Amino acid sequence: MSIFRELCNCALIRELGRELNTDVLLFGFDGFTYFGTLQAIDDSRIAILSPAVEAETSNVEILSPGGELVEVKFARVDLWQIVAKGTGIVTDPIDPPRPPGPAVVLQEASLGTTERQESCDLIRWLARQVGDDVAITTLGGFLFEGTLSELDDCLAILSVDDIFVPGTSSSISSNNLRSVVINLNAITSVSGATS
Repeated sequence: MSIFRELCNCALIRELGRELNTDVLLFGFDGFTYFGTLQAIDDSRIAILSPAVEAETSNVEILSPGGELVEVKFARVDLWQIVAKGTGIVTDPIDPPRPPGPAVVLQEASLGTTERQESCDLIRWLARQVGDDVAITTLGGFLFEGTLSELDDCLAILSVDDIFVPGTSSSISSNNLRSVVINLNAITSVSGATS
């Protein structure tokens, strides 16, 4: 089974269907972050983004895992690789470009298997944390901190405090967006939020 089939979250895609014509942040398995207005979803698989209303630029913004900002006229994003979405955008969460942070090398644990293990234990623990401040990490190297408001349908909904994007030294904060919806198929750790 491919990693994309395992990450595909129909509930998250349905959630995105309710976000048409609004600004969204899409966080990808590959570590890329996309910011734009969601114009359409093709074939329940591809999100079409145009420049965001709240953007500081007249282009779709793509933040690479290394912290580089790329601007394009429009973007088509494979929704089967999305680990989370940010909504309630208040101001441009990506502009200006963030300086690269220090290089972090993560050592992969040897589990004796090449398949990704299901996150059932993490999800059960997370279910007991509704209303608490949590920190959730996902595939792609994202860390989401905030108050867990809801856990339902393979999705975790957080009121955002901070979002840490790979390759950057600063965070996207609650000043930029209000909430994030996380694909529970993509979580790699769950913990109490830092103080």
